[in-house]
Amino acid sequence: MSPVVLDVILLVALGLHAAAGWRRGLVMSAFATAGLVAGAVLGLRALPPLLQNVQALRDSLLLRAAVLALGVLLLAVIGEALLGRVGAHLRSRNRLRPTQLLDAATGAVASVLVLASIYWFVGDTLRAAAPGSVARTVAGSRVLRSVDAVMPAQVGRAFADFRSQVEASEFPRVFEGMGAEPITPAAPPDPRVARTAGVVAARDSIVKVVGDAPACRREQDGSGWVMSPQRVVTNAHVVAGTDRVRVQVGGQGHSYAATVVSFDPRLDVAVLHVPELQARPLQVADTLRAEADAVVAGFPGGGPYRLGAARVRTVVSARGEDIYGSAGAVRQVYSLYATVRPGNSGGPLLTTDGRVAGTVFAQSVDDPSTGYALTSAATRPILAEAATDTSPAATGSCSAA
Repeated sequence: MSPVVLDVILLVALGLHAAAGWRRGLVMSAFATAGLVAGAVLGLRALPPLLQNVQALRDSLLLRAAVLALGVLLLAVIGEALLGRVGAHLRSRNRLRPTQLLDAATGAVASVLVLASIYWFVGDTLRAAAPGSVARTVAGSRVLRSVDAVMPAQVGRAFADFRSQVEASEFPRVFEGMGAEPITPAAPPDPRVARTAGVVAARDSIVKVVGDAPACRREQDGSGWVMSPQRVVTNAHVVAGTDRVRVQVGGQGHSYAATVVSFDPRLDVAVLHVPELQARPLQVADTLRAEADAVVAGFPGGGPYRLGAARVRTVVSARGEDIYGSAGAVRQVYSLYATVRPGNSGGPLLTTDGRVAGTVFAQSVDDPSTGYALTSAATRPILAEAATDTSPAATGSCSAA
């Protein structure tokens, strides 16, 4: 389905709902809305922890998303029906013609607002969990983007916990909202850049990061790079909620115990202190320009060390979400023509001579050939602060990413 067809369907439904609201009036609509909100809040709070332990739902993202979304909608409809009856009884006692007209008009407006809220809930769920073609249709809908633009930020924060249960991506959202990501065209990357001497030599300074998060009953893995003696940079979402972290140079051999000494969930950066680590620090490069060659280095899928050619599409200041799904995280990022997978998180974006131009942290939700990395300028302040710190930092709870 094209976004235009979807918009036509949504607008027709809004018109029909406005007519129904006119018949019901404000009093009945207000009570029905209160019931709908109460049922939805109950579902958002109660269903995720209840269903988290159901193995069949843990194994299937789409099934989990469907069950949670339908459960929330069902409770919302039940609440709407129950309190709507109360509102209908009160409205039936109003016999004055002028107040009846005002009641009908405001009822139509209230009904449109309620349906628009449902659009936002379903649209945001599909944007997070549906296959790429469905997500792109949602992103292209002008109606859904308009609703998303006026939705209060508090609603998004309340919805973050629910969305973390259905999010298809293991990365934080680089851009907030339902709109399509701004992806700048670029020439395909040159595979030869992954074979330069500097890039090959950087392997001994790139580590696999593995963390135990017992509260979430899972092991988390990602990548990292050595920024200074005994200091490793990775993503905050890789070590969020962990109580034990280990690193392996090149993903092989001895595992070194690490302590998280800096943790920034908004930027999505963490710094580890690894007392026994003897690896050579990598040099940091200035921010690359558009069309520059680069290399994504790390351990995609938690597997062996891999290098992937990349090209900088553009450098952009992106307003997105932190690792817990809350909006308002502003980052300077590279948009890359590159393949980024879970496990690449925290790995370096290398220049062709083996220096670090950025830290990989996300994948596009719209385009599998687009990934994102924090620029070296974006991470410089937090890395400078953590250069000599040895005190453990709180790692928060497991991330939505």
